[in-house]
Amino acid sequence: MTRLRISYVNVEHGGRVDAGYSAYSGDGGLYDFGRVTGMLHDGDWLDVLVVGEGDRYELNGMEGAYGAAAAMREAGGPAYVPHPCSLPREGGMFAPVIYVDPQKVVVRRFYGHRLPDFAARNRNLMVFTLPGRNDPIRLVAWHGDIYSGDERLADARRFDRWSAPQIPCALLGDWNSVPSGPDFEPRNLNTPGTHSPQQLNRRVQWAGGPSLAGPHVYDSRALDALCGWWNPSTQRREGGLGFSHSADLAGDYTPTQIEQASGRQSLAIDAILLNAPLAAAYVEGSYRVHEFRDPARPDSDHKRVSLTVDI
Repeated sequence: MTRLRISYVNVEHGGRVDAGYSAYSGDGGLYDFGRVTGMLHDGDWLDVLVVGEGDRYELNGMEGAYGAAAAMREAGGPAYVPHPCSLPREGGMFAPVIYVDPQKVVVRRFYGHRLPDFAARNRNLMVFTLPGRNDPIRLVAWHGDIYSGDERLADARRFDRWSAPQIPCALLGDWNSVPSGPDFEPRNLNTPGTHSPQQLNRRVQWAGGPSLAGPHVYDSRALDALCGWWNPSTQRREGGLGFSHSADLAGDYTPTQIEQASGRQSLAIDAILLNAPLAAAYVEGSYRVHEFRDPARPDSDHKRVSLTVDI
């Protein structure tokens, strides 16, 4: 058995700051890689780390991706090797980047979107083994659609092949959604003044007609398709593709979004999902939602999540 430490961190636009920067367009100048290393300030160096929103990291000879790797090494981390990913529907230049410690992980395949034989069904899929072993492990980096629950659901349903129990698989990402259940769903979705129309548009299950005036129903369909829906009668998840949500495994539903001035409830939208063999290998007590090095001046608008499996 080998312990494998994995983590997901959404660093806002990969640390791009400077004149013209916008959280919506991402257009900015140079990188402040201190924001990347700041999210690892506690010295928790991973075997596999997915950095979300690697804004333009793959351009100009992957300068941004390598720059972040160099900064992490200088801060005391391993010599990470970056693997730039893509967004569904080629939705922009701020896709996740998978960083692997080559001393801990042996990459066997990575389905990058620039390959001539790229197929969307394999988007952001990495297949790796552990040193001295031949049994494969799958890992997929993801970023859920921010606007449409229908798109999030369509994307989630494409993971059905990776839920099969023959090969361990982890899905890491900012899902822009949470599963159903009282520990996940916002309790103030219908509280006046906490959600703008734009925020409601991103969170509620679209039905049109009179439902637009409320009461609103949170759109949890994407994560429910993967992990099962919460049955209030039985107090457990039922159905779904068989993935387990890291927060459910740990019983820790700490939000990964920063607090909102409006009072809008922050949610645990950043998550690691494990299929059955990896869920069985989860090391109890290893899941963490990492606090910022300076809560008054956070390095991103998301917190980092991590866990360990023994496989």
